This record gives sequence, C-alpha cells and structure tokens, in this order.
Amino acid sequence: IDLTGKTEATVPSDIPAEAIRMTETVPSSLPAPLFKMGETAVHVHLSGYRKGLAKEVNLYVNTLLNGQQSFTAPINPNTGETEFKFWQYGSAQAFVLAGIGVNRVWLAPGEEIDLYIDMHQSGQMLMDRRTQKKQLPPFKSAPECYATGTYAGLTSSALYPDKPYSMNLFSKESADYKMTAAEYTQHVVQLYQLLSDSIAQSDLPSVGKELALLKLKQEAVEAMAQGDALRTYNYQMVHNQWDRNKPLDIKIDSLTAENRAALCKLFPIADEQLLMGENIMSYARSISNPLIAWPEEAGLKGTFADDLQRVIPLVQKAANISLTETDRKILESVHNPFYRDAILKMLENAQIALKEVEGKAIIEKTPEVAPDKLFEAIIAPYKGKVILVDFWNTWCGPCRMSIRANEPLKEQELKSDNLVWIYLANETSPLVTYKQAIPNIKGKHFRLNDEQWKYLCEQFKIDGIPSYVLVDKSGHYQLRNDFRDHEVMKKTLKEMIK
Repeated sequence: IDLTGKTEATVPSDIPAEAIRMTETVPSSLPAPLFKMGETAVHVHLSGYRKGLAKEVNLYVNTLLNGQQSFTAPINPNTGETEFKFWQYGSAQAFVLAGIGVNRVWLAPGEEIDLYIDMHQSGQMLMDRRTQKKQLPPFKSAPECYATGTYAGLTSSALYPDKPYSMNLFSKESADYKMTAAEYTQHVVQLYQLLSDSIAQSDLPSVGKELALLKLKQEAVEAMAQGDALRTYNYQMVHNQWDRNKPLDIKIDSLTAENRAALCKLFPIADEQLLMGENIMSYARSISNPLIAWPEEAGLKGTFADDLQRVIPLVQKAANISLTETDRKILESVHNPFYRDAILKMLENAQIALKEVEGKAIIEKTPEVAPDKLFEAIIAPYKGKVILVDFWNTWCGPCRMSIRANEPLKEQELKSDNLVWIYLANETSPLVTYKQAIPNIKGKHFRLNDEQWKYLCEQFKIDGIPSYVLVDKSGHYQLRNDFRDHEVMKKTLKEMIK
C-alpha cells in the first residue's frame, strides 16, 4: 500500500530497461504468423511480490492446432519467480494469471522470453474489492506487464480496447431463433459492418485496429459456421430448455452455402493474417468444420483452410498415439509442410511422455457389459458406501478446478473409508495428458469409449461437465449438478459419511 499520496504509478525499478523498451516499441504493422514449432520457455518475474498475493501462476495458451493449453507453476516465495516450458506449434496468444490480474502476451514458438508483471496492480485490485472502490482516490496505473521476445511490442495494454468490438455470439441478443437463414445472414453482415466501422473510427493505434479487426473477422466466420447452433442456443436461453434429449418445438432454418457466400464477399476468410487474431481457437474450429465444405464453397482449395480441415481431426489422434497409415497419407497431402511436421512432432512428444508416466497411472478396466448395464457395473463393487461419480475431462477447466479443490479434503474433512470417488472421462482426453493427471487424483478412474460416454450422458441428462452423480449407501443414485457449488458438495458428503 502506497502511503505517499501519489496518484500515478511508476514503473518498478526492478524491471529491466530492455524489457520496458521492447514492450513500448509497438510495431507499425502486425507481424505475420510464424509457421514453425519449438520448445517455448516463459520466465515470469513478479515485481512487488508478496506471499499473500498469489501462490502460483496460471498460463493459458490459445493455439491454432491444440485448442487452449493450460499450465500451472508454483511461485518461488523467495524470488517471486516461476517458469513454464512447453512445445508450441505456430504463433500463439497467452493469458497469464498471477493474483487477481490477467495479462496478455504473444508467444513465438521455440523462443525464450522474460515476462515482468507489476504485482502492485494486483494489490490495487484487492484494495478495490475490499473497499468496494468507495474509499480510494482515483489512481492512474502504469502498464502492468512487460515482455521480451519477438512479440514484446504486442504486450502493451494500449493496443486493446477497454470494451471489445465483439458480436457477443453467446449472449441472448446475438441471434434470434426466429430468424430465417437469410435474416440471420443479413444480421451477421450488418453487425460486422457496424463493428468494423467503429474500429476504423476508434482512437486505437494502427496495430490495435488490425488486431481488433482480425478478431472481429474470426468471430464473423464462427457466426456463420455455427449459425444454426447459435440460434438453437438462443432458443434454449429464451425458453430455459437445456435438456439435450428433448427436441426443440421449432425447426431452425439451416444456413446454406449461399448464405455463407455473403460472408466471403466481405473479406477473404482464409487470409493467413487471421492466424494472428485473438479468436484463433474458435476460428480454427470453424474453418475446419467437417460439416461445411469451405474449400469448395469459398474457393479455398490449396490454402491453409484446406490444410486445417485435414489436420485438425488428427491432433487428438496424435495425442492419443493412434495415427493410422491412412492418417499419415493425409498428412503427406497438405500444402504447407508445417502442419504435417507439427502433427508428427505431437505424436513423438506423446510417445516420450507416455513412457515417463508408465506404471504411475492406474486406469480401471471398464466392465464389459452393455451400455445400459454399465453404470451399475461400475458402482457394484462399492455397494453399501457413498459414491461420488464425477464426469470430467482433462480439457475442462472447471473440472480441473473442482478436482483440485477436492483433493485436500480427501485427507481432511472428507477422509472416510465409506466414501468412494469415481472419475469418468472419455477418449477426448488425450491419453498422455490423462495419464499424467490421474496419479494426482485419488479415486477410481475409468476412460470410456464414445458409445459408453454418450449413453451415460443421455441416461443422466448431462448438460455439460463437470457433472456429478451421487450414490447413497442403499444404492440409489441421482444427478447432483448442484454439486457444481463446491460448498454444497462438501456439506452434503460430510453429512452422508457421518
């Protein structure tokens, strides 16, 4: 807490001048994406660190091929430092969480960078929360993050608008289920034009405008690729209908190639510069949608969009060490060898990692019964005990957070021979990632195939994960998604195992 009465923050003296210079050197135009791979190292230095501010740093890397990769590393309490090392395929944007603040940084593959975070910002946010912003005078913050490396100049918060120029696709107002395909298309086109005009007239620096426009373009591609699903989502929100097994009372007018062509007239949807946009994950997912023939519809044959449609389905196979000869032939047909090399390197890294965890992870043998008998077969050995069945997957952030919160309780308040923890995941959890995770999760682990997972989700009307099924001592079970409130889960289980 600063008691000097200053109203403006200054850059901490322990942040190197070189990092300040590199961060403040904003490029005149946005760099092109890098089609290469390598092991990236991020060294995090927390300026003004105090033990009460944070115990660990979380790094979320939004990638072109792998979706969002998350990493957690403990902070050295004596130095206020930590580091991350991971394989990276192509340029990526990352978010760093240390304490309360969230910092944005861009990463070049195979590069070693230093990231300096001013923790006074986090302390200021803590004070704002505690005082509800009623007692503190206005305070002008200094930039809270400084970086080195190829993309250091994209770290500056001045490049990013306080209020994003976004279509807000998953809000109630983004799409109306009553819209026809033509009306929805017109809605997306008009919204894109309105927001792009606003970006052009904003006071953002030129690179900031480029970033904002790329993000908007990616969102527009997603809006058209997911238009039917977004209008279905709007219906579910309006009518509070989340039972996926119950058909809608109306029929959504499906988008066609003709509708999507209207978007292609606004901008080239396969511009490689789009791979530097902030919505890179949703864009990659949309442009590689197997249900849409983008290459044929939009003349994208031979572009990276054509390559992505071929390789994105192989990412999970590489992570599961299950590439076939047919898959390898597909890789040989891509136009940019980067994609082929990236998938093969993922496979190699998965094989190495699998050897490292061999014997450490115990996966229970899934009972060989019909799907309608599966759940009873899984819980049968623990008859007479309280059983908590947790539906989760490694890629689910809320699942991982809940599991981490429960682990200490298994040796404390919820320690009991009469409580059994069962974890059900499916094959969308990459095999290596899954085997690396479960040794740290006390309980019985089952990895289900697609048919088994789908049946159980339909049986319990599961609307997403994490989801929980509670089995009492008599063997009666029911879905308990009120357990997404961790305190409710803890209180209920404590009562049941008394």
